[in-house]
Amino acid sequence: MDLSKNAVGSAVYDYWNSHTLGMQYVTDKSLSIGSPEFFAHIRPWMNPYKFPWIMDRIEHESAILRGKHLLEIGCGMGYDSLEFLKRGVRVTATDLTANAVEMTKRHFAMESVHAEEVRTANALALPFDNETFDAVWANGVLHATGNTGLAIREAHRVLKPGGRAIISHFYRKPSWMYLMRRFGRENIEFSEQDPPVNDFLTESEILAMFGGFEVLEAVPEHYRALPVCRYGLKAALYRYGFRPVYNVIPEPIAKRLAYKLSVTAIKRPLAG
Repeated sequence: MDLSKNAVGSAVYDYWNSHTLGMQYVTDKSLSIGSPEFFAHIRPWMNPYKFPWIMDRIEHESAILRGKHLLEIGCGMGYDSLEFLKRGVRVTATDLTANAVEMTKRHFAMESVHAEEVRTANALALPFDNETFDAVWANGVLHATGNTGLAIREAHRVLKPGGRAIISHFYRKPSWMYLMRRFGRENIEFSEQDPPVNDFLTESEILAMFGGFEVLEAVPEHYRALPVCRYGLKAALYRYGFRPVYNVIPEPIAKRLAYKLSVTAIKRPLAG
């Protein structure tokens, strides 16, 4: 897509303002949006629950960050932040759009949890002072901003020295999903239209963006094809054709085709 920087930013905002993350999983149209039944209905499809390795990461990081202040960039409807709050982490939850922020506030109120703040924020120009947070969490967000490198630099800026950047996840290439997108022209997660930006990067390209950090781990994930909440011909081909065949590939080979790379890194203290 050949768009100027301003056009990319506008397209990203417009898309997510009308496609709040989670809405693509609503299969029962009788539900009242924002009701307890609504949040329960889409919960199994949201990142901490759909991908067990993400919940494991939340458990691990919460043990380190209990009582400390975490910024979530791109909170969607607040499911990740909710799990951190339940485990005693102080959270500021942000999203690009007011629609997502309102849904997160409603979700937190229903769960009787209290964040430090829930507000709009652009990942490319975070409205926080330097060295504000003990940790930054971004789950499936930074690669969709239109400038992944700048988003990582902003995360670095707002972290305290020694602070943790837990970025789950970047889209990898080569990977099974990259090949599906390139040759099948299909984002199997979305039934209407793709997000305007989804950067697929090599591992070396991703890790090169973490200047100023000490990378603790970079883990290829999502190397098996999981169920999708979609219907139609392409979904059927994926569900009954591609998925069962691909998932019998030996694990060492499948890991080389992992769809995502998750990075945990620490902001290096200033030399002095």
